[in-house]
Amino acid sequence: MKGKKKGAEPVLSRNGLTFESAIQRLEKIVTDMEEAELPLEDVLKNYEEGTRLVRFCSQKLDEAEKKIEILTKKTDGSVALEPFKVERGEGNEQDSADESGKLF
Repeated sequence: MKGKKKGAEPVLSRNGLTFESAIQRLEKIVTDMEEAELPLEDVLKNYEEGTRLVRFCSQKLDEAEKKIEILTKKTDGSVALEPFKVERGEGNEQDSADESGKLF
């Protein structure tokens, strides 16, 4: 008997970091910096680590966006492969993104 079907396995970077683990670490850093009375040196270390994690996550999101493509049906009935285009509008979470589509 087979076990439960699992979702996609997280992709590891060269240093073993996944997008999900980077997001979790960023959340912990933000919480620590907001709630704790940390020495300046610790705040700076956390800030530097957070900056690296944001860059890593942004890169992973860019890579994922490049992989997303959609099939569109042309008027003649043929199918074409086109890049995915992010629509920006009211109520869209991407409203805070700049024109290049980057969040950070």
